[in-house]
Amino acid sequence: NVGVIPKNSQLLTTTIRVAVVSNQGTSATVSVGKTGAATYFIGNTDVKTLGETSSIANGALDEADRFGSDTQITATLIAAGTTATTGQVTVTFTYVQANNLQDAATA
Repeated sequence: NVGVIPKNSQLLTTTIRVAVVSNQGTSATVSVGKTGAATYFIGNTDVKTLGETSSIANGALDEADRFGSDTQITATLIAAGTTATTGQVTVTFTYVQANNLQDAATA
């Protein structure tokens, strides 16, 4: 569990930052999204190389990026090969709370 985005918030960006690479044997990726959802804000980011991966909401700040209830966010590590002894990943969300939630399409 990474954290909770509060009700009536709008997601602006999601960022995965790899500060210390994983030395996992074959592969190591991290995906970030809603608990229990099949889709991710950021999917399958390689954590065996230094770097930063960001996404801007859904590409367009629309109703899909808005939260009607407090929403738990999780990060999932998928690793293969020998067990890692190093690695550090930071997940950051930028959101606006209590943003104007009325879409132009429904105005």
